[in-house]
Amino acid sequence: MRTYQGEFAIELPRQTVWEFIMDPHRVGPCVPDLLKLDVESETRFRTLVRVGVGPVRGKFDMMVEVSVIEPQVSAELSVRGGGMGSRVDMKAKVTLGDTESGGTKLDWRCDAAISGPIASLGGRMIDNEARKITEKLFANLREALSSVSEQVAATSAETVEPETTD
Repeated sequence: MRTYQGEFAIELPRQTVWEFIMDPHRVGPCVPDLLKLDVESETRFRTLVRVGVGPVRGKFDMMVEVSVIEPQVSAELSVRGGGMGSRVDMKAKVTLGDTESGGTKLDWRCDAAISGPIASLGGRMIDNEARKITEKLFANLREALSSVSEQVAATSAETVEPETTD
């Protein structure tokens, strides 16, 4: 079992961040090397992703299920699937908190277990690829949330009524 974790802050209210991360249509595209996304329900989606570990390259079919632990505070993502004769089981936990500036701090932790032929390639090689995929997922999530923040700022600027000079 390997563990990866990180955190970032975004200048959006917690409610907005929570709604984003609970929407499979918005979170799904954040998965690195996504080839296909099938949203089955509000809490369940399937992805087909391209994976490469060293010289071994292929596609993994992954089922993602989202469970709310505490609304607007924490949720878990269970990711299971595989490809190329190998299997991946991951549990990711996301916890939201408020920042002093009114934004949201997002803490994440991911525990991953890999089995099959890919697991025999060597711990360091697998660890580097798993870390890269996990960090890329949350970097993509951060970027997507930044885009939302920019849209909110633009909408707010458009809705401000001009001052009248009488």
